[in-house]
Amino acid sequence: MSRELKVKSILGRGYSCNVFLVKSEENFLVDAGMDMVENVKKKVDGTNIESIVLTHRHIDHVADAERLSTELDATLYAPGKEAKALREGDDRTILSSSFGRSLSPLKIETLDTDIFSCFEVLLTPGHTEGSICLYHEDEKILFSGDTVFANGGAGRTDLPTGNRDELIESIGKLEKLEVDSLYPGHMSVVKEEAEKHIKRSLKNLRMF
Repeated sequence: MSRELKVKSILGRGYSCNVFLVKSEENFLVDAGMDMVENVKKKVDGTNIESIVLTHRHIDHVADAERLSTELDATLYAPGKEAKALREGDDRTILSSSFGRSLSPLKIETLDTDIFSCFEVLLTPGHTEGSICLYHEDEKILFSGDTVFANGGAGRTDLPTGNRDELIESIGKLEKLEVDSLYPGHMSVVKEEAEKHIKRSLKNLRMF
């Protein structure tokens, strides 16, 4: 890489997801959070953000997307099926009503799997039908959204478009990667030996 990769974590408050600022060949945010705009802007602190990548459609990851996109002049991206739901304002599968909210249809681009020069976009359905993770092979970094969490946790599959078998298959693919650092959508970040956490997640999911 011609530029050192840096990640800043903006940990979620309340029901909000974690938001991550990635500074490398491309400067971008992973997810947008819910009621996190001011915290995110403080972390960004003048950095030119080119894009905001949403790992999936749920309201706790996308509620601040429109405002952050406007205020940071950043393009919104989401994977195909998730982008479609967000463009349509599908409150049922976005889970807006579960949080007493509504979400206006978003102006959002479909995320291409080769959009980044350094990160690979991995399709990991299960938590939702179009969930993704972002993987940096050289740095062994994984942004996992709500697919897999620290300490053996995994995303729920009892919500609209969730599928347990698909999640098991997706985490099985992640288990084969070399991952030192795990940046999940909720709870704590893992800075070393993250592969062990992924293996534990897969084992737990297969058992219960």
